[in-house]
Amino acid sequence: MSEWFSYALISLLLWGFWGVFSKIANMYLPSWAIFITEALVYVVVGSIVWGLQRFTLPWSAPGLAAAVAAGLCGGGGLFFFLKALGGGPASVVVPLTSLYPLITVVVGVTLLSETLTLRHLVGIALAAAAVYLLSK
Repeated sequence: MSEWFSYALISLLLWGFWGVFSKIANMYLPSWAIFITEALVYVVVGSIVWGLQRFTLPWSAPGLAAAVAAGLCGGGGLFFFLKALGGGPASVVVPLTSLYPLITVVVGVTLLSETLTLRHLVGIALAAAAVYLLSK
C-alpha cells in the first residue's frame, strides 16, 4: 500500500469520528463555541506539525494566498457544517456535506485543466446516489 493511501485512510477515519464528535458537541454547546474550540485545537495541532518541521516553512506569494483562501473556505465550511449539525441529523448532514469533492472536481477540471475519465464520472454519480439514499 502506498504512503499517500495510508494517509488517506487515516484521514477518512479521523474525519468520520470528527463528524460524530461534532454532532455530540452540538448537543451541549452552541455552534460558535464548537467552532472556536476546534479552531484553537487546530492551532495546537498546527504548532506540533510546525515543530516537527523544525520551524521552517517554504514561502511563496501564490502558495500563501492559496493557503489563506483554503483556510477561509475550510473555516467557513466548518462553521456552517456545525450550524447544519445543530439543526439536522448527523446521518443526513455529514453525507450531504461529504459531496464537497464534487465542487473540487468541477473546479479542478475547469480551472486546473484536470481530466475526468468515464470511471471518474461513474464514481461521482455513485457518490451522489449514495448521499441521496443516505439522506432519505
